[in-house]
Amino acid sequence: MLKRIESGLSRPWYRLRLPDALEAQYRAETARLSGFYVQSWLAVFTLFNILSLVMDREVFGPQDFAVPLAMTLGVFCPVALASIISLRGRPTMVRVSVAVLATALVDIIVVLNSARLAPASHTDVYIIIATIVPLVVGLIAPLPFRHCLWFCGASFALYVGLVVGLGLFSAERSGLPLLVSGLILVPLKLCYSREWDARNTFLIGLRVKLQAEALARANARLTVLSETDSLTALSNRRHFTERLGAAWGLAGEQDGWLGVILIDIDHFKRLNDTAGHAEGDRCLVAVAAALQTSVEAWGGLAARYGGEEFAVLLPGADPVVARAVGEVVRAAVADLAIRHPGLVANRPVTVSVGVTAARGRTRDFGIQASDLLKAADFALYAAKNEGRNRVESFLPAANANRPTGSADRVQTAAPPG
Repeated sequence: MLKRIESGLSRPWYRLRLPDALEAQYRAETARLSGFYVQSWLAVFTLFNILSLVMDREVFGPQDFAVPLAMTLGVFCPVALASIISLRGRPTMVRVSVAVLATALVDIIVVLNSARLAPASHTDVYIIIATIVPLVVGLIAPLPFRHCLWFCGASFALYVGLVVGLGLFSAERSGLPLLVSGLILVPLKLCYSREWDARNTFLIGLRVKLQAEALARANARLTVLSETDSLTALSNRRHFTERLGAAWGLAGEQDGWLGVILIDIDHFKRLNDTAGHAEGDRCLVAVAAALQTSVEAWGGLAARYGGEEFAVLLPGADPVVARAVGEVVRAAVADLAIRHPGLVANRPVTVSVGVTAARGRTRDFGIQASDLLKAADFALYAAKNEGRNRVESFLPAANANRPTGSADRVQTAAPPG
């Protein structure tokens, strides 16, 4: 898409049309515009014609003023009013062009008819005014260039036809009509330049939009990469720590529960030493997948905390729920039945789990997010110390550096094997 946009911006000056896909998009976006702008100018144009009746009365006199009065009020004004009404809402460009063209052509007829009937000394004034009408309308109306071609062509043809047909053109007075007729074609240059600028503005805006979207996607990918462990595709430690702080702050505001779980693969170093690092990596990926599946139903966040250690954040989980999720995680890894060649009889890979949970109001007693991690780490250490493949639970204590007698310790042991 960006290549097509650059191609459109570098097109030669004589090629107004954009590449096909961009042309279709440009026309779709500019097909309907507010009709108020054209309505307001048509209203001003109509008012100008009504005010010009003062000049007509002076030129024609009270006796012959009836004809221009009837043509203006009886022909031009109804057409102009109908055109204004037709542009309510968001009309199509075709409707705008038809309304503008109809108003201008009728006014040319009215003015040139006045030129035919006016005293000879005023004929040239009306001939000039008849060219100013399409000139002004064409300059003001936001017509596409292709519509402007029709507008100027029809106005020019009608003007020339009436000048010749009404006898306003002769060998003696051919100079003025020929000279001023060129004014009718002046809007072509303005319409072309205006549409060229509009199309380039559209292309530049589209390019900026696409570049902004590409930058946003790139930033999103960088954010994901910065928050994701490359091997397991879980959140990394930095992201987990950030989320833990935010979740603990929210729990304090809402006085909700927050659970934290730490998981460590048992005898992982021995697995790497006996089976090799490739097998160790496959084990990490499998355990991470089981962990993710186990906690996603609880709305938890799973992360690789470092090496063979994983962490889980459980918003809203009280100690009972957090411990139950820890047991689900332990069982899910055991069910993988990944054989550990470094253990007797190729026993399967297991994990030890440390669980903690705290309520937000305990922040008032000095419990911080780091204290939840400490408590979960104490529980994990206990699970390792008690024989592995088990779940241990501790409640956090402010500024805790060891399990205290006031801590609530609960353990869940799995049968050997």
